[in-house]
Amino acid sequence: MKIKIATILAIILMTTGNAFSQTVIKGNISTATGKDIINSAMEYIGTPYRYGTMNPARGFDCSGFTSYVFKKLDITLPRTSRSQYSKETAIDDCRDLKKGDLVFFSGSKVSKRIGHVGIVTKVNPETGEFSFIHSSCSEGVTISHSTDAYYAKRYIGACRILGPVITEE
Repeated sequence: MKIKIATILAIILMTTGNAFSQTVIKGNISTATGKDIINSAMEYIGTPYRYGTMNPARGFDCSGFTSYVFKKLDITLPRTSRSQYSKETAIDDCRDLKKGDLVFFSGSKVSKRIGHVGIVTKVNPETGEFSFIHSSCSEGVTISHSTDAYYAKRYIGACRILGPVITEE
């Protein structure tokens, strides 16, 4: 009996392990716009940072904030910053960023491992410099800039949630 249970658990873990490592986005991404996302996100400026939460009354961590904002528009994102990143919708050139795109950074240490996420609020299409709203450990929900020294050296990449990434060949 113990062997059967162990085998079943092993099968479940093996099959669900892949599901957890893939980005799964659910909802009607065709009707929401970047402006809708930003307007929703701006309502929470000043909300304190709180690890592991996604509740405006208690606070947000970074991925809790992005999850909560998109959920208000019926778009379900994975819960962690690492799992919100999608190579399928990655944006290689910052000049191609749009309002509402997700931007990813390493955490407190400079590395290639995603540890922080924010939502693009403004982009300079000539330079690729951008502003983003996020829940920061030190300031809570705030707007920061890609040129800020802390974020400039931690930038990892970006992805689009609100529609296909259009690339020219």
